Amino acid sequence: MRVLEINKISADENFIYYRRNYKAAARLQMLSKVLDVGISFTIEMDPFGGKMVYVDIDPGTDIDYPLIPVKSALKTFITTMDNEGKLPCA
Repeated sequence: MRVLEINKISADENFIYYRRNYKAAARLQMLSKVLDVGISFTIEMDPFGGKMVYVDIDPGTDIDYPLIPVKSALKTFITTMDNEGKLPCA
C-alpha cells in the first residue's frame, strides 16, 4: 500500500490558531488497484512546537485494506507535504 498523491485540498475556516483543518482526495495504490478516497485531516501544533496529524477517511468508503497502515501512510505523506509548504493556508 502506498499513497500516490493527495489533491483537491481545501482548507476549512477555523478560529483556533494552532489547528488547521483540511478536506482532500487521496489516491492510494493497494496491491493491484488504485483507489480514490475522500479524507479529512487536521494538523495541530502542540505547546512545544511539534505537529500532530489526525486523519479521517470519509464514512461509507470501502477500502478493503487494514486502516492502521493506511492512516499511517497518509499521516507521513501529509507531514511531508506540510514541511515542504504544499498545503494551502486557511
